[in-house]
Amino acid sequence: MKFLREWMLCLLVLPLFMSCVTVTTRPENTPQARAVPENTVAVRQSVLNEGEKYIDTPYGSPPNVPVTFDCSGFINYTFTNAVKMPLATSTKAYLTIGREIDFKDAKPGDLLVFASQPGGSNPDHVAILYKKSETGELRGSWLLHAISIPIQSAAIKGDPYKDGVKIGELGKRGDGVWQNEYFLARYMTTRRVIEE
Repeated sequence: MKFLREWMLCLLVLPLFMSCVTVTTRPENTPQARAVPENTVAVRQSVLNEGEKYIDTPYGSPPNVPVTFDCSGFINYTFTNAVKMPLATSTKAYLTIGREIDFKDAKPGDLLVFASQPGGSNPDHVAILYKKSETGELRGSWLLHAISIPIQSAAIKGDPYKDGVKIGELGKRGDGVWQNEYFLARYMTTRRVIEE
């Protein structure tokens, strides 16, 4: 009788355990498991081209995509429309999407995650690497992202005095634009979702 009760209890508890397992399992179409076409240069360029379509789209939190974007909504919308790769609408989720790489190995189309405070561990912003600096360093590289602060003279595309989707240089010194230093000081990690 005791054995029968234990067996029935297992049958009742097992589905609950299985539902937890299915929540943590990754579907086959997530960036971690998805195969990308052979020409990754073209795939990366299509992401950048798609993102450029939204230059000067206002910042909005919560976003009203594609009328307004926050940073993670912009990334998700861009990747979904460019390469049919939905990502996440939460900045924190970008710490686990794809795989972490050293910035020295980063290519346009990779993702950069930034903290809320310099040296912090709480993710607060995500951006697409648009162009690496000539030296290959983080400083001087260009980001494509939706921001809630104007980047003034740093914008190479879009109205530099408005918030929203912009392309701007990261960490350029001496230009009087504090926002460039803002993101550089808060850099956390680089993530790759378009595999070679």
